[in-house]
Amino acid sequence: MKKDITLSDEQKKTIIDQWKNGKTPMIKDLIVAAFPNLDEKFYDGRSNYGRAVKAYLAEKGLEAGVTSKYVKKTFSLTEEQKEFIYNNCSTMKALEMTRELFGFKISPLDQKHKEVKKYLSTIDNKVIFSDVIKEDTEPQDYTPPKTEQKAITKINKYVHDGLDKNNLKSIEKKCIAKLIGYMHTYRFIHQISTYTAVKNKDLFESSFVRYTYDKPDLTQEEVDQYITLSAEMVIGANIQVRVERLQELLDQCAEETDGKKIAMSLTESIGTAQTEYNQCINRQTKLLNELKEKRSQRLSKEIKENASILNLVEMWKEEESRVKMIKLAELRKNSLKEEMERLSTLDEIKCRIMGLTEEEVLNG
Repeated sequence: MKKDITLSDEQKKTIIDQWKNGKTPMIKDLIVAAFPNLDEKFYDGRSNYGRAVKAYLAEKGLEAGVTSKYVKKTFSLTEEQKEFIYNNCSTMKALEMTRELFGFKISPLDQKHKEVKKYLSTIDNKVIFSDVIKEDTEPQDYTPPKTEQKAITKINKYVHDGLDKNNLKSIEKKCIAKLIGYMHTYRFIHQISTYTAVKNKDLFESSFVRYTYDKPDLTQEEVDQYITLSAEMVIGANIQVRVERLQELLDQCAEETDGKKIAMSLTESIGTAQTEYNQCINRQTKLLNELKEKRSQRLSKEIKENASILNLVEMWKEEESRVKMIKLAELRKNSLKEEMERLSTLDEIKCRIMGLTEEEVLNG
């Protein structure tokens, strides 16, 4: 246990004398003056000796100088960051948005997280809980992402192993740009705008993003087919909900009648709904397989067509192959030159070219 230090009258006088020199002394200098024979590690304002000196100064209404004063760091959100928080506060938590904006290593105690929470407190609850209180009776306008940042947010929202916005590869940037284009097509916006329930909009959007975010080579026909496939996902989910509700009604009917009477209309409705669901699943499977096969065939064809050019380029890149190709070209050139020189010395060839026979040349 550390013991308290009591200053002697002489030490107090030394401290005051140091103070009267006209310049505010540092706490370390005052400790050295009052305790000249101390180990250097005690020449610190946090040691017992430093506390004793500061306590005496406080009695006299004085304060020693310090090497540096702590300045509290201030942080303010930009307008762009505020817009991101406003647009995503209904679907993301404060910490999620903070890490999305400033990096995934941000802790809940970080000043940036506190500022995000502070700004959230200024947003109307109707906006924050819009997904909960939004009425499904009126269709809501849909706005597709226009920037790379917003597209990445969509991808990371729906894809488990999303993208690291701080370390994007060139192919990933290309995929993001293409996804933005896919989501701006009239067919996509028209289809998602037909859904009145927020959960249906989200399911359609999530299905489309998951299917297409890593496919930058889709044709317009394939984009339309993925839109159809995503719509089938919504249809299938709604049929499932209907089957569950009908099953609950059937169970309730059986309980009320002790199992003696079961409404045939409910049984038939459940059977019909299950048939519709199976048909919907089959359509999804068939369409997905067709899209995979079509894209695979197209990519294989492109690879095959470009194989010869790619091989030539790769060979040219390799110094050994390039030197060999140049050498073969030189040998061919020299061989042709020698053959031409040999032919040019043959009188018979010359005469034939000029249209003369040997007899005509000798006898005129």
